[in-house]
Amino acid sequence: MAMIRKTRQREVLKQVLEEANRPLTPNEIHELAQQSYPAIGLRTVYRHLNELSDTMEIAGIDYPGLPVHYEKVDQNGSRPHLICRECRRVLALPIAEPQVPYPEVDGHEISGHEVLYYGVCKNCRGQ
Repeated sequence: MAMIRKTRQREVLKQVLEEANRPLTPNEIHELAQQSYPAIGLRTVYRHLNELSDTMEIAGIDYPGLPVHYEKVDQNGSRPHLICRECRRVLALPIAEPQVPYPEVDGHEISGHEVLYYGVCKNCRGQ
């Protein structure tokens, strides 16, 4: 694997994801990054998102019917998400994932899971 340089663009993208405190689409990341680095292009954003995913600094969340969303990986590991049925935003919930025992299924090795809730976010509820 090639050495990944620490660049101002990369740091801006990491800062955007840190401050958002919710998973963001590449377009949302691009728009927010342009506020502090106006010259950053969408292709550059995608390249850095791929690199940050490869180094496990961020994780992509890929739910059917939605674009991939990215969030910062932290020491707490995975956390449940809410998809708002009104605005379609994906939100990271500040709660622990429920403990799920992994069954033995026909010789498969299960090593993880994702908890996803559907509902209406507080912004759409007007709170």
